[in-house]
Amino acid sequence: MKKKICSAVLVTALTVSGGLHTPSVSAATPIKITIDGVQLTTDQAPVMSANRTMVPLRGVFEALDAKVLWKQSTKTVTATKDGTTIVLPLGSRTATINGKSVVLDVPAKSIKGRTVVPLRFVSEALGEKVGWNSSTKTVSITTTSSKPTTPTTPTTPSTSISPVPYVNTKVVGQQGNGNDLEISFPASASTKGISQYRILVVKANSNTFNINTAQNVPAANYTAIPQGSSNYTITLMPQARDTDGQLIQKNVNYRVYVLAVGATGYNNALSVSSPIVSLGVVATASAIATDVKASDVSDNGDGRDFSVTFTKASDESKLSNYRVFVVKTTSAGSFSSTEAAKVSSSNYTTINKTGSNPTTRLTNTTRDTSGELITTGTAYTVFVVSITSSGDNIGISAGSNSLTLGRTVEAPSITKVEDVSNYADGRDIQVTFTKSSEESKISGYRVFVVRSKASGDFDIATANGLASSRYIDVSKTGSDRTVTLSTSLKDSGGEAIANDVPYRIYVMALGSGSYANSLSSASSTLTLQTGTQSTGNVSGIAVSDISDYGDGRDLQVTFNKASDEGLVNNYRVMVVKSINASKFNLSTANSVSSSNYLQISKNGSNRTVTFSAGSKDVNGDLIKNGTNYQVFVLTTGTGNASGNNSLSGASSVITLAANGATSAVNTVATTNSNSTSTASDITFSFVPANDTGISEYRVYVVRADQAGSFNVNTANNVAAANYTRIAKTATKVTQALTTSTKDYNGNAIVKDVAYRVYVLSVADGSVRSVNTLSGASNDFTIKTSTVAPVTNLNATATNGGIKVTFSKPSGETGIASYAVMLVPSASSNNFSLADANRVSERNYETVTKGVYSEWTFTTTDVDINGAAIRSGVAYKAFVLSIADGRVATVNALSVASREAQIIAQ
Repeated sequence: MKKKICSAVLVTALTVSGGLHTPSVSAATPIKITIDGVQLTTDQAPVMSANRTMVPLRGVFEALDAKVLWKQSTKTVTATKDGTTIVLPLGSRTATINGKSVVLDVPAKSIKGRTVVPLRFVSEALGEKVGWNSSTKTVSITTTSSKPTTPTTPTTPSTSISPVPYVNTKVVGQQGNGNDLEISFPASASTKGISQYRILVVKANSNTFNINTAQNVPAANYTAIPQGSSNYTITLMPQARDTDGQLIQKNVNYRVYVLAVGATGYNNALSVSSPIVSLGVVATASAIATDVKASDVSDNGDGRDFSVTFTKASDESKLSNYRVFVVKTTSAGSFSSTEAAKVSSSNYTTINKTGSNPTTRLTNTTRDTSGELITTGTAYTVFVVSITSSGDNIGISAGSNSLTLGRTVEAPSITKVEDVSNYADGRDIQVTFTKSSEESKISGYRVFVVRSKASGDFDIATANGLASSRYIDVSKTGSDRTVTLSTSLKDSGGEAIANDVPYRIYVMALGSGSYANSLSSASSTLTLQTGTQSTGNVSGIAVSDISDYGDGRDLQVTFNKASDEGLVNNYRVMVVKSINASKFNLSTANSVSSSNYLQISKNGSNRTVTFSAGSKDVNGDLIKNGTNYQVFVLTTGTGNASGNNSLSGASSVITLAANGATSAVNTVATTNSNSTSTASDITFSFVPANDTGISEYRVYVVRADQAGSFNVNTANNVAAANYTRIAKTATKVTQALTTSTKDYNGNAIVKDVAYRVYVLSVADGSVRSVNTLSGASNDFTIKTSTVAPVTNLNATATNGGIKVTFSKPSGETGIASYAVMLVPSASSNNFSLADANRVSERNYETVTKGVYSEWTFTTTDVDINGAAIRSGVAYKAFVLSIADGRVATVNALSVASREAQIIAQ
């Protein structure tokens, strides 16, 4: 049913003296509801009660464009629309409309978890007209903004089916039509009631595509797939059309949906959208620029301050030039090769391909992609697009660092903080940080120690105002620094640095001359401990109210394991009343009775645990609603560290309440195929605990070093483009990320950085009202996948030729073949992998994987430059191991052989 935007008549006074009177109807003749002539299907069918038609409140209210909220604690429904507010308690015969009481003949009640109410009250409260057709057993609602239409009487589906859980797309060709597009999706969980699937390709700018739209797409504008498999991978036909009836074509953004079509007696179900996809020339990794960097190199206040460097594509054979795009960082998350193709030529910079990696200085007239002149105070991100000789956009680089022109220097980055001694003062703290990339503009660094509880308010202004006793100065050396702090150093609050206090460290770069200081991000939490063999602290403690039992079963705790569990015996999770948390220390924790904490074993992974019904806080009182708690984790040692337990810092405050929380999912995990060295190698999985009251799941990718501050409040505010939406399901979910997946901050997922996955259970607002965040998955890191080089390379002169032999790598994992090359000795010293990758196929000899490991060059062959091999010229041999593009993606070059030259016959 296509919803119509309607303007409800405000009800100033409404007294319902009777519901909708209907004759008795047998169970075999279902009651139908139509709105503006279109049948409404709900997950709870209308029923009769005291000769009144009762309908599911949420289904009808939302069909009439009202917003519905359910409050579990008072069992009250609140609906709002166009200035009208209706409040209806479950089981009551009295409701209020805009604060005025009205009486219902039949009270609202719950059936199978769905609130049902008298139909006439629902419709008339929102100002709509209600009719009854006794011959068809149809209730018809006509909205005030539409003309009455003749009610229709389609067959009423009686059973719901599940949509397919996700849809993935892949560009597999270069023809510029549907044959370029591969669609993959798993079967619906409810295959019994499905007759077929329909693949629907929708222009991405369509904001109104829904189940009703999908059901009305003409047969010529979708691809039908019979039901009969557990997984589907389909390449569309060249004549495939989008849902508007237009042929699928290049340079148009599409989303793909799958409609599961129910057999007779079943509803249809629409999937969530695939990621946006656009057809075009298929790019290979070797044709894309990498390592794009932006630098502020002057102070003109325009593009002349902007310098861009990048590593050229390893294979430029199809390229004519590059285009450099300067994009406002606020728009960088949605910038793609498709968007680049739309940018005017006056708003990018063209760079011709050369023999070396380009460095480009922009000009005072350079504009960003929106057409505005580059200026100070705006954050920019740079992308480089590879362009073919035919002018096609063949691929886009990853974005550069974000750069804001001005006089603030780049901040350093903290990589490690450690407890290295047992002085119980600043000498125990060792800090490692990477230098600022703009050391020519700074005079040195300052290191600050901040109590964790004060770190949320610590900023550049606070740091600039501190007395010299509250920081230490560190000189610049041109290199990254590791420094141990001093015995006299105070923390930022002026207190002595001591054991058992959680701290965070900051480093500030001190701008010289007219350049302003800049402050690093906070380090991970560090708590100093006594003992030469400390077990180490857990970190990232997060607490959630996950149920409504009113006891320990509502409390879920997640934490990151100790970085080294070699000396860890187990963990003790302790619940402390907030009024006592400031005095709770290691000594107190060590003395807590075993009946007053939750003990869990180490297992090599980060942990998520839930307390039991009889769980107590550290004082021996039962955990209950209405009390403010904070959670600590005591790490107990084993062997020589048995006396050196470690206590974490406190979690945030949590107060359990009857809040209608959803259930957190279980067993969040990731696997890494290492096949493409992109985010698409990562498959996440999780198991729903209880899907009651859940509308959907949201999957977030979080950098491991940011996981400590990622919580349910953060998750609730993440932009929709930065998480993966999963339809509600009761079965295990297993799905791969895509190459375009972003982390929760909107940044691209990059190589050699550790990430974790979290899942948010989103409440439906009726049965449940509070979202719940899962614990973290195991860490995953995308690694560059490189094949192995050959070894034992030899070049031997023979009569009329040069024989090359070599030993292949063990197993030849990820290798497709070998390229054997002869390089004139005079130019061999600087011959690199990049040079080898550019050699034309005509100028080397291919040796098949697993077959041969030698080749003899004669005077009929050529060197890497295409020149005939001749006597009197010395050559060195190289062998390039060529990656297969699936198991491995990066080639490897051998070392050079000794010189050899043809012996004249």
